[in-house]
This record gives sequence, structure tokens and C-alpha cells, in this order.
Amino acid sequence: MRKLSLTSCAFALLSSWPVLSSTLPAPVAFQAVPEIMVQFEDAVEYRKKAVTLGRLPHKVEMGKAFPTYVSDDDGKPVLETENTVTNEVVIARNPSPVVGAVYNEWLVPTEVWMTTYGELPMFDTFMPFKRVKSIKAIPITDDILSLLGSFDGETAVIEVDWNDAGMKVYREGYLTDGGYGIAPEEMQQTYEKVEQ
Repeated sequence: MRKLSLTSCAFALLSSWPVLSSTLPAPVAFQAVPEIMVQFEDAVEYRKKAVTLGRLPHKVEMGKAFPTYVSDDDGKPVLETENTVTNEVVIARNPSPVVGAVYNEWLVPTEVWMTTYGELPMFDTFMPFKRVKSIKAIPITDDILSLLGSFDGETAVIEVDWNDAGMKVYREGYLTDGGYGIAPEEMQQTYEKVEQ
């Protein structure tokens, strides 16, 4: 009688399992989840209290990839998205750096910028703009994360217009009626409730 070693049994068992994909979870369109969208009916309205810096792109930036950095759990900069600069975008920046000389900068379509801030930048150097448009936001709870298909109970990935890979959102952060997420620290530092 032939004996199989424990190693060969384990290999035989593992080789019969389906191969798991190492890719990130597919982004979820939270706007298609009724249990989430109903919460926006009574959601609190917020306005960004901090200024956002904005500028027109430099000619040398046209057609090039533009990285957006955010802070990771250890406070270090990490690449969030990368999008292509066109003459139809404004480059936005948070006034305070993520760390050192690395800033959170992102591209905003000019139409969206106009609706949000009321006027376009006139130059390719950063100038301060105060948000005129308010947003409605709901907290990202354990229930929301579950509805978004969270794998770790702390984060989920939502669909956004500007990045096919989606946007990571965090427990205790917020989902907005604008279709994006706001991290907990950013909400606390840069937004205020709109008094009714």
C-alpha cells in the first residue's frame, strides 16, 4: 500500500482550490444601493470651511499623468489616483501638505469647478477659493461598509467619475451626494455644518 505524505496531500488539496484573484475589489456604485440612498433624504448639509487652492494647468503639464497623493494610516503619502491633464480641468490643492512638500492635489473638470467655487482661476499659480456649493453627507458605518462589500470592515471602494479603479472610503468617513467619499480627518478639519 502506497502512503502519501502530508505535504503531497496538502498540495493535492490546495491545487484543487480555485485560484483567487489578487486584484482589488471592484468599485461599487453606491448610488445604485437603495438602502444607502434613502439615508441622503435626511442627511446633514455641509460646506467646506477651508479654502481650496486652484490654478490653471501649465502648458508643460498638458497630456501628462497627474498624481494625487493622500496620507496612509502611518501619515505617509501614498498615490491615490493618477489622471491626465487637459485644458478642461483646474488643478486643486489642499493648503496644508500631506507631509513635507507633498500636497493633496487633484484635477477638477472646469464645469464642476464653476458650480462648486463660482469662478475659474485666471492664472497658472495657486489662488484661494471658498466653496459656494454645499453637499449632503452620510457617515460610513459598519452597515454602510457591509452594503459596499467591504472585505476588511474598515474600507470599501466606490465608483467615481474620475478613476476607473474607484476611490477608497473609510469607516467613520462620509459618503456625499456628489458621488465621492471624505476621510474622517478631512471632514473634521475642512468641513462645517450648514445652519438651516
